[in-house]
Amino acid sequence: MSRKPKSDGEAYLTATLSKGLEVLEALAEVEEIGLSELARRMEISAPTLFRLLATLVASGYVQKSDSRYRLTLKSWEIGAKTVRRLKLREVVRPRAERLVERSAESAHLAVLQGAGVVIIDKVEAVQPVRVDTYVGQRAPAHCSATGKVILAFSPEDRVKEILDQSIERFTERTIVDRAKLMKDLAVARSRGYATNRGEWRADVSAIAVPLLDHADAVVASLSLTMPTQRFTDAAIKNAFLPALKEAAAAISADLGRAP
Repeated sequence: MSRKPKSDGEAYLTATLSKGLEVLEALAEVEEIGLSELARRMEISAPTLFRLLATLVASGYVQKSDSRYRLTLKSWEIGAKTVRRLKLREVVRPRAERLVERSAESAHLAVLQGAGVVIIDKVEAVQPVRVDTYVGQRAPAHCSATGKVILAFSPEDRVKEILDQSIERFTERTIVDRAKLMKDLAVARSRGYATNRGEWRADVSAIAVPLLDHADAVVASLSLTMPTQRFTDAAIKNAFLPALKEAAAAISADLGRAP
C-alpha cells in the first residue's frame, strides 16, 4: 500500500509538538484528570502521554497534583496578551492617525518583549525626510523612548531583570551607567514621558508616553519619531507633548483607565 505524499505544509510539521498542543486542548475540556483516563480519551499510550505531560509541567503549562493534571493559567496569559495587543491596535490606530495629522511626524505603537520593545503598529508622516522604521522592528528598551517610558512605569523587579541582561552602548549619547539610567527613568515617570535624543541611532530622536490600562499598569507606549534636527525643545513643548498626552489619555480611557 503506497503512502500518500505529504504536502509542503505537512512536511514541516513536528508530531511531538502537535500532540502536545492536543494535550493542552484536551485538558482545557476538564477541570482535572488522571493519566489513564486522559490517555483513553486521546487514544494514545500512557507512556507517551506521560512524557508529554512531564514536559508541559516543566514548562509551566500544566500542574500535577496527587497524580491528576490540570491546566495552569499560562496558556490563558498568552491568549490574553494576544487579545490585548490586537485590541490595542484597533483602539490606538485612529488616535495615532490624528496624532500624525497634528504633529506631522511618524507615530509608533510599541510593546515590551524581553529586554527590548517591538513596534506593533505605525502611522507614517508625510514628510520628505523621515525615519525608516517598520512594524515588527525591535529596539533596545534602555535607549529608545518607547522602551524607556515603559520601563519608567514598570515594577522595579521587572526593570532590574531587563537591565541585568544588557545596557549596551549604541551611540555616544547612550546612557550606559546604571545609576544615571535609573535616574533618567525616574524623571520620565515623574513628568509622564520619555525622550531619546540620538541614544539608539544618532540621527533619530523620539518622545513617548505610556498607555495605561484599567489597573493603571503600562501595557504599551506611543511615540513620535523623527530626524534629530526636527526634535527641538520648542517643538516638544508646543506640539509633540500636548498632542501625545491628549492621545494617550484618550487611549487609556478606551482601555478602561479611570480619568
